Amino acid sequence: MKVFTDAEKQQLQAKIKDEQERQRILREIIQIEKEKEAKRSRGIISTVVSYKYGFLLLILFLVVWSADPLMKWQNFDRFQFSSIVVPLMLLFNHIAYQFTKKGWLSRVMKTIAWIWIVFGCTYLFWILRTQGS
Repeated sequence: MKVFTDAEKQQLQAKIKDEQERQRILREIIQIEKEKEAKRSRGIISTVVSYKYGFLLLILFLVVWSADPLMKWQNFDRFQFSSIVVPLMLLFNHIAYQFTKKGWLSRVMKTIAWIWIVFGCTYLFWILRTQGS
């Protein structure tokens, strides 16, 4: 076993202190980077959340606005429901693809959304075809 002189002990202690200081600075830098990343991810999350709910409000406004004539008991004709088909297609798709991500609820909502797309496109095609003749 090697016996260190006092000068060597002082040099080793200085190196140990330097290494401890370097590690402390590295921990601080890592902590600062983690805080920056957390702020960035919070910014992205808030943007996505505002997008989801902002478009949901817009689509709900469209649904209410297009359903308004249906609430006024006018004479019934086959073209009366054509104004609400597209907003409902948008609503079901937005809910299915923005609010449900996993599980059986997601599959159910996506199935409903696709059924409504097929129904809506068929209905609108039928309306356009019969309106022309």
